[in-house]
Amino acid sequence: MPRPLYPATLAAKHSLSQNTVQLDFRVEGGFDYQPGQFVQLHFSFQGEDYKRSYSIANSPESFQSTQQIEIAISFVEGGIASSLFSEAEPGLELSIGGPFGILTAPEQYNGRIILAGTGTGLAPYRAMIPVLNKLASEGTQILVMMGVRHKADMIYEQDFRDLAASSEAIEYRACYSREQSLDASLHEYPGYLQNQFPELDLSPENDLVYLCGNPAMIDDAAAALKELGFGPRQVKREKYVFSS
Repeated sequence: MPRPLYPATLAAKHSLSQNTVQLDFRVEGGFDYQPGQFVQLHFSFQGEDYKRSYSIANSPESFQSTQQIEIAISFVEGGIASSLFSEAEPGLELSIGGPFGILTAPEQYNGRIILAGTGTGLAPYRAMIPVLNKLASEGTQILVMMGVRHKADMIYEQDFRDLAASSEAIEYRACYSREQSLDASLHEYPGYLQNQFPELDLSPENDLVYLCGNPAMIDDAAAALKELGFGPRQVKREKYVFSS
């Protein structure tokens, strides 16, 4: 049975980085979701109908307060959605389908949780922040890792630095594959995100790993985790495929 479509109106647009914006949509019709899930935006452009999938970047608690979902979109040259949303102004109307996805946080977890994302792949983890705070307060160890090329590409970083500062059980790492000047005291690391895995003393028996973002990163990370003994139940993944 197909999921219902909900009317949505663009309420605001914010710049997150040199190539990424946040779109705030006011959603009607009893919409609800779990942190970590994604939606499909159904829209028309130049006489054709399209749909694109994006993770929700704000928590259900935030949505209940504002009735708005926040979506991070990185622009792709020649992309249909990029062409529409780069010029979109508040008041744009479309439909939202969903929610979808199983990249959701557990209510309880006795081991360690590693949340790894590239590009806009950090968005679903931002929606989990209230859950992560609860888990940390119960003793769950949490590591959030973000991977981008340059510092100018980073999004939502302060949210996670504030999260890590709020609890000794939470750590944040920023990984830069093409940045020259890094500060170890700020937990900045060179190279690809998945290159951090050998330093993490990962345990297939106790750790739960989330992977979200670039398909190449997810494939490389999943292969590395498999070699370390991780089975499918201990690795949750969601690939972002860029559509033209």
